[in-house]
Amino acid sequence: MSNAHELPFYLLFGALMAILLAGVFFMQLTKQREFEVGAQAQALADDLAKTCFSALSGQQPTLDLPLQLAGSGYELEIDDNRSTFIVRITGGTGAGESYWTIANVGLQVENTSITPGGRVYFMCSGDVVLVSASPIEALPENILPIPSGEPPEFYYFARENQREATAIIAAYFDVSRDIDAYKWENSDSILVRAGSILLRVQGYENWENIGLVDNAWVISNIENYAGEFTDAFPCSSVENAYLSGWLYSPAQALGYLRSRTWRRTSDNAVVSIPNNASIRAAAATTNVSTYLTWRVEFESYILHYQAMPWWYLENTPGFVFQSEPELEAVV
Repeated sequence: MSNAHELPFYLLFGALMAILLAGVFFMQLTKQREFEVGAQAQALADDLAKTCFSALSGQQPTLDLPLQLAGSGYELEIDDNRSTFIVRITGGTGAGESYWTIANVGLQVENTSITPGGRVYFMCSGDVVLVSASPIEALPENILPIPSGEPPEFYYFARENQREATAIIAAYFDVSRDIDAYKWENSDSILVRAGSILLRVQGYENWENIGLVDNAWVISNIENYAGEFTDAFPCSSVENAYLSGWLYSPAQALGYLRSRTWRRTSDNAVVSIPNNASIRAAAATTNVSTYLTWRVEFESYILHYQAMPWWYLENTPGFVFQSEPELEAVV
């Protein structure tokens, strides 16, 4: 009889244990689902950040977004102020949770209509990576104008009188007035006249090897001059050379350099040229000749870029670009 009385108890106990085990199993399954959702969400945020670095190397990569993350709905947010990709779970397991990764590169969102199941496009532009829900049109390079016709007189003067021409272009862009005469004051100083304005332009010899540049005479200072100015040499118009495209301004040279994506050849690291980089006129000497250049300096980098284009009919090679450490433009 006792066994008959205990049977309902055993049945109740068994039912309770089954409910308890089912609850434990459900909780474990829920935790596993939450873990899986969280892992996929974090992996997606990480993949987005990693894709930015392939864009920095000159590629234009894309990333296809999944429709769901382990069965849960989500949305993607890009915080370009903090360079952060944020994956937010909006429905199902893990709803309300957010997962994020910092890209460690400047981001600029072009098209914000990024949705699950869509595609994200990336492209490097200067010192930022463009991110978009639609294909990104490559920005044109800030290509410096190519002059036509025969060079002006100042071109020929600069080809043979590199240091004098370096001082003259430095003075011209300093006062924005044509230079009509010049004379050496001493071995490091040239006096120039721009109408009623007299200037002293000082330079120094720098013996650092910058790529194929063996040494350079670099402008160090420009100041007003109040002394005598006699026995000067007349100067062909530097302004005419500039207006006809045969001379690049410091702003033009720096703008062009900043419009390109540069890569350090030693380790393929991407290098961005800042807009506040120092830029000075210089006469750079290679094993071929001496050329007018704009010397750009920032951080530990020194670049020489042509101040004047080289006429295609010249029978000797011209100068375009040299740097230390060595940089190459990403095509």
